[in-house]
Amino acid sequence: MKEVRSNTLVLLAQKAQREQRRLTLKKAADETGISYYTLNAIAHDTIREYPRDALAKLCTYFACDIGDLLTVIDIPDTINE
Repeated sequence: MKEVRSNTLVLLAQKAQREQRRLTLKKAADETGISYYTLNAIAHDTIREYPRDALAKLCTYFACDIGDLLTVIDIPDTINE
């Protein structure tokens, strides 16, 4: 089974280090215009559907590609016997 995972928190930490400033999800939400609740759900992998406009804004904000923002990982299938 495969699952989509967000690298938002890693990218946020890298941007903060690069720019020598403290960045929070709230500040990133304010700077991108994305709702804090949407950004928090993306960052913590609790969102069910990814809004295209939010993903585009995050790629611009982090100067990255969609593949840097989201990754697909393998989740082992669990068999209940």
